[in-house]
Amino acid sequence: MVSESHQLNRNSRLYLNTLQGVTILITYILFAFCRPVFAQCINPAGPLLINQSFGTASQPVSMAGLTPYQYVPPLCPSDGQYTITATIDAGCFNYTWYTVATDHTPDDADGNMMIVNGANDPGAFYQQSVSDLCGGTYYEISLWAINLLKTGICPNPLKPNLSVNIETKDGHILTTAVIGVVELADQPTWRRYSAIFIAPNTTEELVMKLINNEGSYGCGNDMVIDDIQLRQCNECSSGQVYVPDVFTPNNDGLNDNLAFYMPKVASYNLKVYNRWGSVIFTTNNVNQMWDGTYAGNPCASGDYTWVISYQLPEQRDHIQTGHVLLMR
Repeated sequence: MVSESHQLNRNSRLYLNTLQGVTILITYILFAFCRPVFAQCINPAGPLLINQSFGTASQPVSMAGLTPYQYVPPLCPSDGQYTITATIDAGCFNYTWYTVATDHTPDDADGNMMIVNGANDPGAFYQQSVSDLCGGTYYEISLWAINLLKTGICPNPLKPNLSVNIETKDGHILTTAVIGVVELADQPTWRRYSAIFIAPNTTEELVMKLINNEGSYGCGNDMVIDDIQLRQCNECSSGQVYVPDVFTPNNDGLNDNLAFYMPKVASYNLKVYNRWGSVIFTTNNVNQMWDGTYAGNPCASGDYTWVISYQLPEQRDHIQTGHVLLMR
C-alpha cells in the first residue's frame, strides 16, 4: 500500500511509528490467542439453535431421523455408512485412515464423534429440523471435521465437498450455501468449517441439511465430524448487511477474503478506507470480496473502515458503516 506519511511532519511520523508498533504488538497477541478459523459469525447476537456433539460413550445420542446413512457398529463404515464412536483406530481399510484419539468437544470425557464414509452419490449426510428462524436474518452453520484419509495413499483422492441446504419438510430448497472442501492433511487435526446464509421468510418448520457434493466411486471421501452448530449472527431484522469483524489474508486458505453478506439488492457500492481516510478498495459487485491488498500490495494489519450504500428492490436507499480488523 502506498504510504501517506509524507504528509505528516517529523514528529507525527515518530508518533505514527510508535503507534504502529503498539498496534502490531496488540494484533500479534490477539492473533496468537484468538486466531479465527473460518471465523464469520464472530459476535452472534441471537440464540444457538443447534448444538450437536453426539453425546458420550456412556450417554450416546439417538441418530433416528438425523441421517439417511446406514448405521454400523463402531468399526469401519463403508460407502454410505456411518458410525458414532469415541475413538478411531488407524487399522481401518489397511491402515489408510488416521487414528483419532478423542472427539473435538472441549472438556468432553469419552465424547463421541460421527464417522461419515461418503456415499457414491451426492446428498445429505446429516439433517435436523429447525424452527423460529427470523426471515432476512443471517445465520451461521459450522462443524469441526477431519479428513480421515492419510496423505500419499491415493493418486486422485476424493475429498468431501460440503454445503448446507435449508429446505421445507417436503424437500423444496429455499436457500443453500457453500461450506467448502475438507482437505487432506499430514496430521489428523480438527478444523472448523462454516457458511453463512440468510434465513428465508417463512413461518413453517424447516430442515437444515448438510450435503456432501462429492459423490463418485474412488479412493477417499471419508471424514469424521463433531460439534455441528447453527447460530444466529445478528438481531432479527430484514434488509441488513452482515460483515465479519476479523479476516486473515495470509494465504492459508482460511478466511483470506473479507466477504459482505447481503440480501438481494437493486444497487450496491462498497468502499474500504484506511486509517488516513483514503479509499483503498471499492466495488459495485456484491459478490466481489476484498483480499486485503491495495494497488497489488498487502495492507498492514490493523483496523479498516467500510461503508456500504445499497438499495433494496422498490425500497429507499440504505447506508451502513463498520470496522474490520485485518490480521496477518
